[in-house]
Amino acid sequence: MSRRFHAPIVLTLAFLTVVVVLLFTGGLFVRKVVGGAFRDAELVRIARVHLADMLKQQLDEETGVRGYSAVRIPVLLDAYYGGRANLPLYFRRVRADLEALKVTEALRPLHDAARTNYRWVHEIAFPLIAHPRSRQRLQLRGKTLVDRFRIDSAIIDADLARRTAAVNAGAQRAVVLVGLLALGAIVAVVLAAVLFTVQQYRLAQRLDRERSYSERERRRAAELRAAYEAEKRIADVLQQAFSERIFPAVPALSFSATYIPATEQAKVGGDWYDALQLSEDRVLLAIGDVTGHGIEAVVAMNKARQLLIGSALLDATPSQVLARVNSELVRAKSPIITALAAVLDTRTGEFAYCAAGHPPPVLLEPGSRARLLEFGSLPLGVDSGVEYRTRSVQTTPGTLIVLYTDGAIEYARDLAAGESALLRAVESAAECAAPNAAAVIRESIFSSQKVADDVAILTVRLSETGGVSVGGQAADSAISAEVRTRNARKVNPSRLRRSA
Repeated sequence: MSRRFHAPIVLTLAFLTVVVVLLFTGGLFVRKVVGGAFRDAELVRIARVHLADMLKQQLDEETGVRGYSAVRIPVLLDAYYGGRANLPLYFRRVRADLEALKVTEALRPLHDAARTNYRWVHEIAFPLIAHPRSRQRLQLRGKTLVDRFRIDSAIIDADLARRTAAVNAGAQRAVVLVGLLALGAIVAVVLAAVLFTVQQYRLAQRLDRERSYSERERRRAAELRAAYEAEKRIADVLQQAFSERIFPAVPALSFSATYIPATEQAKVGGDWYDALQLSEDRVLLAIGDVTGHGIEAVVAMNKARQLLIGSALLDATPSQVLARVNSELVRAKSPIITALAAVLDTRTGEFAYCAAGHPPPVLLEPGSRARLLEFGSLPLGVDSGVEYRTRSVQTTPGTLIVLYTDGAIEYARDLAAGESALLRAVESAAECAAPNAAAVIRESIFSSQKVADDVAILTVRLSETGGVSVGGQAADSAISAEVRTRNARKVNPSRLRRSA
């Protein structure tokens, strides 16, 4: 059954899930608002109690002083002293309540009430206690201050009442909103049920069409299998032609090369290598790897090879060669390609090279350990503005240079271990002085390792005697024999990794 037939069920479930989430969220919102309203109402109640106690303390002060001034009995001042001691505490409590409720507009009358109490104590209470003869005039003035204190308390109480009304109104709006949300959810569920029924009816109609579609897909799969077989045969031919390439016969140089196909059946990759004689004593060496697999990778590899060789004939400076190839590949929107171009001068012994995202060459000089040379820069086909740099080293007679693709070092997902194994293999090949050093390196690395990707290895050795190359045709014959032996085995599609 086509995946699209499940869309009505998925969409309906998703819609119902959204509705449930909205209802749950709305319930939490109402709970939060109503709970907040209850909490604020309780805070307002406590604030009003503290406000009433604050007013009571002021009235106790006034009553005590008034009684004392009338009969001059000291015990009547107990109410005054109690109110005076407790009133600052209630001022602080009311202030804390107002700040907790965020009723900041009530802080001003509270401050005025505190100032009024201060004036009443110092301007009325103290004189009346000390000079009872001024009782009538001071009591009249004190009544004015106490009335002002009452007004400030009334203003604070009104602000608290407004805060309570606002909270209650918000809670009522939240309840109404959730009710509307629930009503909308019910309508939405009914609508979803209707739509789901319609979709199920259409599903029944699609089933017949799906059967014919499945039949067409089976025929298409058969066509794809036939296309794959054709692709495999084409890549086989391309790879065989590539592996049987003849190396140039250059005095003082010997070449060897090998290619190892990946063991995974479906891989047809784009690894390649080249050796081109530029002049009597200068040779162009190139190696590269195209990202991806299949005929597209083989075509991209062949195009990159042709561009690289053509650019080298114009100007063999490795950095210039790669820069021109990169510009063309970026313009053509080619797959990403790693490559290394090098020029070896047998007269001066200079080895000049440039790497574009490719693993570094290995250099082994007589009496020394094998080492990796410097490398850098982005692969080809990424950015037309990349600047490539030519590096050079001075070689000596008997030096062995090894170029390779990343499959030779990344088979175990441990780059450091892969590089170490490669360096040991190069030293082993140099010690045994085999005519096909590339094959020795291959066997040393992969005799106990599984090949995870195509591997191409190209070696060039500078003769210690300066004689004519003994490795050109002989090494090629060894490679050709190796290729013919592989071709006689069961055809492996993952071997189809080169272009002629």
